[in-house]
Amino acid sequence: MQKIKVSTLFDCTKTGVRTYRIHSHDQEVVFKRNQQRNWETLIQCLSLRCQPLNIVGPFTFSEGENELFWQFTFETDRDDIFSNGVDQLGLLKEDCNGVPMIIGLTETRKELFLTPYLITAGDHPNTIFELVETK
Repeated sequence: MQKIKVSTLFDCTKTGVRTYRIHSHDQEVVFKRNQQRNWETLIQCLSLRCQPLNIVGPFTFSEGENELFWQFTFETDRDDIFSNGVDQLGLLKEDCNGVPMIIGLTETRKELFLTPYLITAGDHPNTIFELVETK
């Protein structure tokens, strides 16, 4: 098993709100549903190649005065499931790169309004995957 840390600039607060149709006039419910949608999108991306286990988070933290991040960890059901032969998390980065996300929640980075999708490669990613440990 491998433990992986995910850090993102997108609001992926786990609210548990799964429906909003009966409350579509209630902006707070719609807002919480959109936060949950981002969380579900990230989990679905991870689930393309593995069953994410022991998920902890997401938690928010600040870096600097106005920089807000969401972070969580998960474990894989098999070792090297995301390896592309060069990068141990290369396939995960490829699977997630370009996936659309909902913006306009509690994000602090204005650049997200120009790039409302996961960027996991290049010099300026908005979502980072890190291998924490291998068991």
